[in-house]
Amino acid sequence: MAERPTFGIDLGTTYSCVAHLDEFGKPVALPNSMGEYTTPSVVYFEDSAGVVVGKPAKNELNREPERVVQYIKRHIGEPDFFIDVEGRKYYPAQISSLILSALVDDALVALDIEPPASGPIADVVITVPAYFGGAEREETRKAGELARLNVLSIVNEPTAAAIAYGLLNKGGERTVLVYDLGGGTFDVTIISVSAAEIRAVSTGGDRHLGGADWDAKLVDLFLEKFEEQCPDAPDPRTDTEAAGALVLTAEAAKRDLSARAKYGTSVTAHTSRAKFDITREEYEELTEDLVERTLHNTESVIDAAAAKGVTSIDEVVLVGGMSRTPIIAARLAERLRVRFPGLADPKLSDPDQIVAKGAALFAASKVAESYDGSSGSGVPTREALLGGKVPKIINITSRGYGLRTYRDPKDQEGYISWQIRPNDALPVEHRDTYRTLFPHQTEVDITLYESATDELNETVAVNKELAKAVLSGFPPNQPAGQPLEVTFSLGDESILRVHAVGPTGKDLHVEVKIAGAAPAAELAKPLPRIVK
Repeated sequence: MAERPTFGIDLGTTYSCVAHLDEFGKPVALPNSMGEYTTPSVVYFEDSAGVVVGKPAKNELNREPERVVQYIKRHIGEPDFFIDVEGRKYYPAQISSLILSALVDDALVALDIEPPASGPIADVVITVPAYFGGAEREETRKAGELARLNVLSIVNEPTAAAIAYGLLNKGGERTVLVYDLGGGTFDVTIISVSAAEIRAVSTGGDRHLGGADWDAKLVDLFLEKFEEQCPDAPDPRTDTEAAGALVLTAEAAKRDLSARAKYGTSVTAHTSRAKFDITREEYEELTEDLVERTLHNTESVIDAAAAKGVTSIDEVVLVGGMSRTPIIAARLAERLRVRFPGLADPKLSDPDQIVAKGAALFAASKVAESYDGSSGSGVPTREALLGGKVPKIINITSRGYGLRTYRDPKDQEGYISWQIRPNDALPVEHRDTYRTLFPHQTEVDITLYESATDELNETVAVNKELAKAVLSGFPPNQPAGQPLEVTFSLGDESILRVHAVGPTGKDLHVEVKIAGAAPAAELAKPLPRIVK
């Protein structure tokens, strides 16, 4: 039986990309059915039985925007979020699976591979923003499984970019800042790159900051100019076709203003028409606050790296389509040189494809390390496959994990005692001792939490509850203060393990496979067919 193809997939908020290793071991992106190397992460529900994915789906914003779903990645892992289409609920994992199915189907066609009738159709590594928590990662994995993919790993986007950059741009040991501003999400990671190791040092970001926010600013500007020229006309947003066209026009303006000083366009709605120009200067002033948000995040990540002993940056790599905007590189260089004089200009490094290419390298490495290269399997070692020594890849966690504890018997609210902290290298393990609060206490409730962001806060209400467990069997008639030893361990696969030992030596093993938000019963329902 032929080996399954192996792909790296950059599942983006606005655009996605698939890559594999060619016959020379070089990572290359694969074209979709339209001959393009990126595919809009957009789904159009043609009817209850069929969907269209990609550019044709995005074009339906002009005609039936209410049946078009985009930016679904911003909602993955969000509790109780779903899209209602003709009375049926579709959860982010399901919509993401439709995008993944379309991407892989096109990749198989490009490689002239016939998918099997049953079972997984490809081995894949899927990338996610570095700051994604457990639920987002688990739901991304579930999306891959729904698309009949064998998900080898979920890897951070800047780590994937660093893998490709580090392997394709040979050099000595260096510290690289990866600034990744995509269509819907932003993250920044500092990574130490050498021939032996690619180590993530610190990471941060914003899941609600990306090119879509630049688009929204432009749409608001278009509406202002329309109102100035057509003060008596109805709101263009109440014209379905006009509302959809505004989004497409904003994206075109954003793209063109990265290369031109002025962009001319018009807005037609309800029989009224406004014609106007947008200058690059006007656009940059309009979106200055968004750029500043990315710079604030970047400085926080640099501070976190400095706390771990990293005090210099050798290179800055720009990733993601929005990083093409000239003001991004200019403002980033200006801000960073305050701290690192003499730092070279940020490098725009294959922004649309580098993440998928890095994921493809990582995927090939994961497959090859399952074989010894001499067992007759026909699969080479990872070193042979990737053309030399492959660096060890060390990831970090972007979230904290801990448990709820109390200061004294009168404390009703409690606080979070953090065991695993953001930017801890994975795998990580931490052990601490807690004590019972009351006399004659024979059991202890354990409630596990994940931090809401990469900044830890002890307040219970602002964090995410993951799971509960009970440790029973404490000896009766004992005073308060009986010891309870708790060990937290977290691996790369979003599985948090908790091991608790009471005063009698009784063990409580709690394995928390962090659940996504989609109900199992809904995920079991068949999905619409993809219409080409």
